Amino acid sequence: MSSSSGKAVDRSGRLISDHEMPLDGLRFMRYNSVRVSSPASIANFGPGFDTFGLCLEYPVDSISIKAEPSGVVKLKSLGKYTVPSSPMENTASYAAVKLAEICGRDRIGFTMTVRKGMKPGSGLGSSAASSVGGALAMAALLDVRDKGLVLEAAAMGEELVSGSRHFDNVSAALYGGFTVVSDLKTRTIIQIRPPMFKVVVVVPEIHIETRNAREILPSSVSMADAVCNVSWASGMLHAMMKRNVRMMGSYLDDKLALPYRSALIPGYQEVRESALNAGAAGVSIGGSGPAVFAITQSNAVSIKKAMVEAFRHSAGLRTESFITVPGKGARVESAR
Repeated sequence: MSSSSGKAVDRSGRLISDHEMPLDGLRFMRYNSVRVSSPASIANFGPGFDTFGLCLEYPVDSISIKAEPSGVVKLKSLGKYTVPSSPMENTASYAAVKLAEICGRDRIGFTMTVRKGMKPGSGLGSSAASSVGGALAMAALLDVRDKGLVLEAAAMGEELVSGSRHFDNVSAALYGGFTVVSDLKTRTIIQIRPPMFKVVVVVPEIHIETRNAREILPSSVSMADAVCNVSWASGMLHAMMKRNVRMMGSYLDDKLALPYRSALIPGYQEVRESALNAGAAGVSIGGSGPAVFAITQSNAVSIKKAMVEAFRHSAGLRTESFITVPGKGARVESAR
């Protein structure tokens, strides 16, 4: 973490003096330029609100960073999706700046190029992909090997756009596989290697802001709903560990956020039913939406077709759709 003065502090907030800096995590400026890939992810994954995350193999953001003279920060964006052009408003460059600040390099200069591979506001962790990619790129540039620092800086990028520092998407994008934020206070992340299955993703042509999707949620829930979600979440973890995709699908439900967020997606119930009728093991919403996803071990093409047609017939919505699998997380593609 970083203090208001930009000095490095430990997780408890204690100021770290220069001689305490871990040498294996803070060897500055080993490289001049770095390129990383950072993937989409599905937050919540049913009953794990703000806790579960599933990394996807595709789509990915590609983020490049090049060292510049001190204090110079430039941002370039490529691709068909529009993202903020100001370095302190773009989650990738913002997370990079925060990573540098955590490490006591407040004045480091860089040029960052972001090629967005996923639509912002789609419910697929677009901001998290950029945040993780930006933080990881800066970490590689500085030869910082502590992924905990990358995670914290990436969550700061998420906070920029959503208004809160949550870790479900950034954990999945950074570490890969299926992740559980088991203790937010200590930043404890559990990593589970998921079984192989197909993820069918259909994104209707509507836009939902993460901040707005959080604001519609109730401040309290009934004891019955809380117990139900704990039961489903426990079942999901058991199914994931048993590598049973059909069982996973049976727990892909939610009482805390899904009832409210599904109302923001026209035709959701019809799309869900169409996917289940086509053979999906389970269906839910990606994060805040509007992406709707289904998991399956077979018939992925038929399921995708059924979901696309259901959106068109029930709500008159055009969609983007694709089939992917669980991914391995962000990685450094090149460094020199």
